[in-house]
Amino acid sequence: MTLNQLHNAYLGELYGISFFTTFIEQYSDPRHNNKWQALLEVEIITAKELKLALIPLGITCPDYDQKMAQQGIEDANKWIHLPWTALIDTMVVWVAPYQQRYQQQSDNAQQYHELFNLIADHENAIYDFLVAEQAHSPNSLQILQHFIDNHTL
Repeated sequence: MTLNQLHNAYLGELYGISFFTTFIEQYSDPRHNNKWQALLEVEIITAKELKLALIPLGITCPDYDQKMAQQGIEDANKWIHLPWTALIDTMVVWVAPYQQRYQQQSDNAQQYHELFNLIADHENAIYDFLVAEQAHSPNSLQILQHFIDNHTL
């Protein structure tokens, strides 16, 4: 079950890469491109770290997954028309259960603590960024940058 959870998290990163790439390419307000880019970087870094750890464990980690990519694009297209404030409000509610699930998995991990911590840290960074954006914090981007700086290989 543990390796399956980690593999699913990896596939979730591929989904997130597709999701955030869609926003980078199509979101109408260019003032937020740096935020989309930072969110994408969090997903890419997490996927790379997971892949490096999972392959030696015998887990196949493709660089691309058609199903996850398509789902990411479809989900992004549901919200891409929203203005920034409404989009952030929507994403806070959407990300919250994932943040809670990944933190709980990390807290309860019997094996692979570092990987579960990575997954939780990544989701916490995204969630904390979104909550900071919702609160109009001028420092929201620093949350993502902190994760990026701490996890750049």
